[in-house]
Amino acid sequence: MKRAMAVAAALLAALGVLEVGLRLAGYGAPQLHQPDPQLGWSLRAHKRGAYLGEDGRTQVITNGAGFRDREHQLDKPDPVYRIAVLGDDYSEAASVALQDTWWWRLEPKLQYCDFQPGKLVEILNFGVAGYGTAQELVLLQSTVMRYAPDLVLLQVASDDVIDNSSALTPNKLRPFYFLDAHGVPRIDESFAAAPEFQRHLQTRYRLAAEIADHTRAFQLAREVAGRAFIAPAHAEEAPLGAPADAEHEQAWRVTEALIGKINDYVRRNGAELQLVVVPPARQARERMSYADQRLAALGNRLHAPVTPLGGELRSAYYRPSGAWTVEGHRAAAAALAQRLCPATAPPG
Repeated sequence: MKRAMAVAAALLAALGVLEVGLRLAGYGAPQLHQPDPQLGWSLRAHKRGAYLGEDGRTQVITNGAGFRDREHQLDKPDPVYRIAVLGDDYSEAASVALQDTWWWRLEPKLQYCDFQPGKLVEILNFGVAGYGTAQELVLLQSTVMRYAPDLVLLQVASDDVIDNSSALTPNKLRPFYFLDAHGVPRIDESFAAAPEFQRHLQTRYRLAAEIADHTRAFQLAREVAGRAFIAPAHAEEAPLGAPADAEHEQAWRVTEALIGKINDYVRRNGAELQLVVVPPARQARERMSYADQRLAALGNRLHAPVTPLGGELRSAYYRPSGAWTVEGHRAAAAALAQRLCPATAPPG
């Protein structure tokens, strides 16, 4: 008994020393994402943590609304032209500093544009790692349009088509849409009732997250174990060419229907939609890939401009995880500025 107590005391002392050491070193890695019964997962509001990527640690701070961005007031100030960004990992962009993200770099470039005379441009980021088009539609309807954007930039990545298919995506704890007999997208929110998802909503999981917020040693143990609620981003198995089978074609049709629904909702609320198409690393230099062509045709039907970034990027701009380097974000911002404001966008 005494020996067990001595061992326990020694372990507590070691943990105490580790905790103090981690705090003195400035280490902190609280869980940034949380289960969300509407969206599958979301970012936690008012959190500060460290993302561990290929190039080391990046500080990630979320605002009061639960997005990686500075604070924005809900009511649009005047005179301001608001642009809302919907996207996934390329827009949350945890692997680079906030000021290096493509949308942060884009904002000052667009101050030269004459979207509406006398108005300043304000970009709001609603990108969340791992999101597919279905989640972006739900987020648009529940949150984004409350900020009254004038323009919505929908960032589409190569694996969004896979993520929009409940049959093809590896992460099924999210909302999906299916097409009814008339081709109308209908939401399927059954994931929220799945036992695996319900477990993450239990009090013990939420309590563990709160404890972890204040315990650096716990954060370190979780990081070493590699435990996270959402799976790694950017499915490398995403097809590069035309659909090889009926399941992949159906995934494309669902994606197109969702983009159409986003476009309708945006227009009904007095805004405009533009698509930003991100190629996988293997097609970074390729102009007008199959995905670019198919989305460009969709954009023509919807009267929604499409900006493919293929040909504007290089494979060197992608990290092994699929995330962009700082140079990749810089190149994307420059390409978008040129497309959104060709006559007045400054170089660089």
